[in-house]
Amino acid sequence: MRPDPAHARPAADPVTALRARVDTLDTRLIEILRQRLTASEEIQRIRTDGGGSRLDPRREERVRGRYADAFGPGGDEIAAAVLRLCRGAALR
Repeated sequence: MRPDPAHARPAADPVTALRARVDTLDTRLIEILRQRLTASEEIQRIRTDGGGSRLDPRREERVRGRYADAFGPGGDEIAAAVLRLCRGAALR
């Protein structure tokens, strides 16, 4: 008779261990995104204080290209979300 998966020990369950690893990676990603947000806020402040535009479309296109190169078609969507998050920093 097979054991009931609902009663499996967490340490013996590779899915549980992998989910813990994903949670740890997500925590690191959130911290990195916060650092990126802070850097983007500073860049936007410097640009606007100097009379420039808050955004640089050519720079954003290069960023999107790097993400697309790294992750394929979905990379562009990831980059768009990151840029949207960081772009909004100056509006807060």
